[in-house]
Amino acid sequence: MMAVTVDHLSLSYGGKTVLHELSLVIGREEFFIIIGPNGAGKSTLLKALTATEKIDSGSITLFGRPLQDYSRRELARLAALVPQATDSNFPFRVADTVLMGRSPHLGMLGMEQEEDYQIARQAMQATDTSHLADRTLNQLSGGERQRVIIARAICQQPAILFLDEPTAALDLAHQVSIMDLLENLRRERKITICMISHDINLAAMYADRLLLIKEGRAVVSGRPGQVLEEKLLEESYGCRLLVDENPVSGTRRVLPLPAKFTASPGRPAKKEG
Repeated sequence: MMAVTVDHLSLSYGGKTVLHELSLVIGREEFFIIIGPNGAGKSTLLKALTATEKIDSGSITLFGRPLQDYSRRELARLAALVPQATDSNFPFRVADTVLMGRSPHLGMLGMEQEEDYQIARQAMQATDTSHLADRTLNQLSGGERQRVIIARAICQQPAILFLDEPTAALDLAHQVSIMDLLENLRRERKITICMISHDINLAAMYADRLLLIKEGRAVVSGRPGQVLEEKLLEESYGCRLLVDENPVSGTRRVLPLPAKFTASPGRPAKKEG
């Protein structure tokens, strides 16, 4: 049984079709990353997968059951979402923020039990945020805050974790830290990971499979080596690229080529150094 099956999904806003007959499958415990240029429909797709946007046609199946058959509470117990941006203006304590992830599991009185507190502590340990427990969200760095939001998602004990560009606006060290955390969750907790990323090279090093979309349509899905083809990426992103091998990971590496390094009619490519 697949974790996610999407069949000929279409979705529109104000009469404009954003997703066109898009199909995909995500296996259980897979690290699946969606890539594509700005405006391709990546975030809209994630909203459809988490039932926060109503689709026009097609179907979405989550762990063998139609998405629309889940109640909001059932879905919150099965899937967790880490959005691209989180409002940090509210001075919630980190410990309280993480504990919010237990909401779908609480009884009618909505009171946390010792088991809920223990699960929250374990989530903070897994994300290395225990030392931040008494600090408030507005006192954290971007990387720290992202780890706390992931800890809250883990606290839901989901079978699948959806993330919208979790490494956006983070420095290199924090990007790798977040991706290592997600890989550990997938491997140790058997969580399926589905995320959006603009960083193709980071995606190539972690993803089991990639989905490249453009203008709301699936271009190609497969292992990174199958998706990261120079001509395919140039057509999708609309710029000159160089695709070679990452000497460390052995995966493919994508480099954008500035105009000064590309040849134009009657003018050779500029070389420096």
